Parts: sequence; C-alpha cells; structure tokens
Amino acid sequence: MHPIRFLPLLLALLAPALPALAQPAAPPAPAPAAAPPPDLPAWDRLTPAQRESLIAPMRDRWNNAPPLQRQRMLQHGQRWQAMSPEEREKARRGLRRFEHMTPEQREQARALFGQMRGMSPPQRDELRERWERMTPDERRDWVRDNPPPAKPR
Repeated sequence: MHPIRFLPLLLALLAPALPALAQPAAPPAPAPAAAPPPDLPAWDRLTPAQRESLIAPMRDRWNNAPPLQRQRMLQHGQRWQAMSPEEREKARRGLRRFEHMTPEQREQARALFGQMRGMSPPQRDELRERWERMTPDERRDWVRDNPPPAKPR
C-alpha cells in the first residue's frame, strides 16, 4: 500500500487535535521562585576540604595581623561566642545598617558609639535623644568636637 493512501486515515485521526495545534502557544509559566539554599551539614559533617575553605581566609588574616590586632580578633571571637542568638542577630542587623551608611554617617556612628561606650544606660538614652533632635549641621559640629576613637592597628 502506498503511503499517500494512509493520508486520509492520518488526517482523520489528527483532526480533533488540529484546532489545539493552531492555537497560539500558551505564555511560558512564570519562573519558579529562587530555590532555597540546600541544607548544609553541621560543622562536624563538613569535609576537611570544606572546613579548610572556610578557615583559610581567617588564618591568612590572623597571620598577617600585628599582635594588637590579633588580641582584638580573639576578644571579638570570645565575645561573639558569649552572645545569645538574639544579641547576635541584633549585631548582624547593626552591621548591615552600618554597611549601607554614607562615609559621613559612619563617622557619626563611630563618634556616637565611642562616646556612649563609657556611659550608663540613662546617659546613653539622653545622648541618643539629644542626637535625634540635632540638625545635620549640629551633628557635624558635635562630631568635630567629639571625634570617633582612633582605629586600632
């Protein structure tokens, strides 16, 4: 039998599907939301290579730091370990906020923090309220008169 003889049969079988084939293509489905990061194992379950990739930058930083900076790094690590999860989250939020500040805002934050460091909680609250009432020019003058502490080396 010649293949052309099958054409009517083939068309008869495909006829119900032809209108659907003539329809414009459906719009593409929206891209799925970004997949959540994979569950990563606890430290004890990391491979030695994974641990090394995490520790290496800190090792280099430690080895290149002068003794006083090493002392501060160790103190910071010990302080972090002593923090509650809520305190750690508060510190992370503060760091994110600091990273988005302008250089002038950072200098002001350092100056305020430096002044508040030795104050009692009521004194800190009073300074914070006074700061919020200051104009930008008054804040610049205040920072000039109360510069941030020198950065440790």
